[in-house]
Amino acid sequence: MLRALRPWAIVFLLGALLSFVITAIGGGLIEEKAVFGAHESAASRRYMNSLLQNEPESLIALSPRTDVVSRAVQYAQAKEAEGQITPISLTYLGGRQAGPLSVHIYAIEIRAATGQRQFFPLALTFVHGKVVRRE
Repeated sequence: MLRALRPWAIVFLLGALLSFVITAIGGGLIEEKAVFGAHESAASRRYMNSLLQNEPESLIALSPRTDVVSRAVQYAQAKEAEGQITPISLTYLGGRQAGPLSVHIYAIEIRAATGQRQFFPLALTFVHGKVVRRE
């Protein structure tokens, strides 16, 4: 009886091995081609980290060129907000890119100075690697 099952066991084992290899290669290719959505861009991750760590220099570097007054207001807002919030979590929800335009969406959880926890979404719109809109 064992001799009768041996060929079937070999076929089953080879089939399992082949399906594993095809799945591993196919999964990597699907992920690489971004079939199911765009990957998080380095610029959007850098912007979000700068926003949560209250680094106005990095935020200004990733924003389009503005006048001196607008930059001064950004610095003042950053100094004013310093120590008032504590980031708890940052989750990338997804995004899309079409040419130079891309939109990336995040979910952020913060703790205010009062101890209250807040959870909100934030969408970043990039054009040529610069944030042009934050919602």
